[in-house]
Amino acid sequence: MSKFGLWWVRWDNGVYISRMTLGGRVPTSYDEVAHWFKSRGFDRVVFIGNQGENIGYTGNGYEDGRYLALWIMSHISSIKYYVTIPFSRYGSKKLRDDPSEGFANSYWKDWIDGVLSVFDSNRLGFYWSYESCLQATPHDEANVTEEFIREMSRYIHNHGQEFIWIPATGSGTSARGVSYLNDPDYDGIPKIGGYFDYVFVQPNYYEYSKVDEEGNPHLPYTYEKLVEKIRWICEELPKKINNPNTTVSIEMEADRTVLGIHCTSPRDCPEGMNCDSNIHTCYEHCRDYHPQKAINYALDYVRALKDIDWKPSDLAYYFSTDFKVIDTLQEQCWRELNEPYV
Repeated sequence: MSKFGLWWVRWDNGVYISRMTLGGRVPTSYDEVAHWFKSRGFDRVVFIGNQGENIGYTGNGYEDGRYLALWIMSHISSIKYYVTIPFSRYGSKKLRDDPSEGFANSYWKDWIDGVLSVFDSNRLGFYWSYESCLQATPHDEANVTEEFIREMSRYIHNHGQEFIWIPATGSGTSARGVSYLNDPDYDGIPKIGGYFDYVFVQPNYYEYSKVDEEGNPHLPYTYEKLVEKIRWICEELPKKINNPNTTVSIEMEADRTVLGIHCTSPRDCPEGMNCDSNIHTCYEHCRDYHPQKAINYALDYVRALKDIDWKPSDLAYYFSTDFKVIDTLQEQCWRELNEPYV
């Protein structure tokens, strides 16, 4: 059973830096970050940069990919990993290329070639950073087609590498996804999921209190809906993907809201967080800014897996950039549910 952790990096003045901390403490080395992952049960990491917005961009896919690959290879030597394929440009939501023009002559093929030019036995494969489940549907504004994903998958697999995806599925607006994964007009996961070795579906329950379902917007995203959704991912999605080589699972979701960091204004909060002045607490993306409620929403994923009696062979974990999030949830999970969070 493999546990995949997200290792957030950022392009900063011509170099890459790791964004990971432990209780706000910056590590002394990148190998220390790898140790933080491994000591908490993670055996694989995914180098990620917010769909590409934190990944360097010159317009030359080969050189951009090679630069990140060289940085990883020269800094991290003690953990298996996947490298991102950045979708958006650095500092922008503009795309790095036009997917409708096909994969063969795209920036993304050049990026993959650049990464592959650097040999690293710790690299297991690639992560497709475009999260939208609308891909290969009529509602994908980026025009990513099934053919594009199929060709990218074939190219990666022909080079002996794995290919993984962590699609988002729910939010407060239908433009970002849908809650219920049974409408081919809005859910492309069954259509393209089989081109990946791992598909970790984001339930997005931790973030959103409302869902859109079969044309009904703003329904309450209840715990019962979470159980229903995870059951569908467990029982129905593998049948629709119909590829025995694709592992289907979920992403466990939490962030620094669970830490209850005190604040009186936004300047008191760590980078990427805001201050709720009513409760004097820093928050990130959770649907509720109270730390104990955020913890409860995060642990609902564990409860839902228990309720449907599903023990996935592999899990991915989003926990923002601070390992104290994992430590907090690990302690609470043992206390409340008598089992580990990771």
